[in-house]
Amino acid sequence: MNATLAIPADGPLFAGHFPGRPILPGISELALIARALAPEGGAPVAAIPFVRFRELVQPADVLDVESSPRDAGGVRFDARRAGALVANGALVFGVPAPPHEGELAVAAREARGVPPLEELIPHRPPMLFVERVLGEADDGATCRGRVPHACALVAGGVTPTFVALELAAQTAAVWEAWRRSRASAAAAVRMGYLVSLKDVVLHRSTIPADAELFASIRLVAAATPLTTYAVEIVVEGGLALSGTIGTYLTA
Repeated sequence: MNATLAIPADGPLFAGHFPGRPILPGISELALIARALAPEGGAPVAAIPFVRFRELVQPADVLDVESSPRDAGGVRFDARRAGALVANGALVFGVPAPPHEGELAVAAREARGVPPLEELIPHRPPMLFVERVLGEADDGATCRGRVPHACALVAGGVTPTFVALELAAQTAAVWEAWRRSRASAAAAVRMGYLVSLKDVVLHRSTIPADAELFASIRLVAAATPLTTYAVEIVVEGGLALSGTIGTYLTA
């Protein structure tokens, strides 16, 4: 299946990401691709073996998406802009994995003296998902957040579960910025981008808008400006997803 995605020149997909420099969020790009490639009947994304966001997507871009089948209800895709590869990956459509059983990752050390979020990351509503840092550890953090109804990725009061990966990415960005602020009082807000997903397993197909979410991130590897985190998202007392994300921090 092939599809052409005409990215709007402005509008809600760009709201809050970022003021003065509109960039299509990687998770919004993935939502558009998933919608275009979903099988008949609208089966949800059940797993994301891998995705790489290779180039920023700007207002009014046109993406040509080519896909080919994989095993077990999956597809591989390449998204190109004027022939240049912008993103590629693999998605699995179908029934989410059974509910998770076992312990969940939580950064338990009390978070004290956290600066206001607007001093840490450039996101603004409705793409600001993180609300509060709940705990930290030497290698990560746990934040509370939600996907607001005003977010363009909400339809019918729900959003695809994988959209919560944006909360994980923002949790990572907040933790990194908080660490920089403690090292230097003059630390400035820096742009960061979600650049990769790997081995993401979903345990539900959607999450309600404005539902209370808990995101935990744990540092796996760092080679500045690239950083890799293991992530978990909990909603309504159960694990919604787990996997690995990669982020890129600008100078």
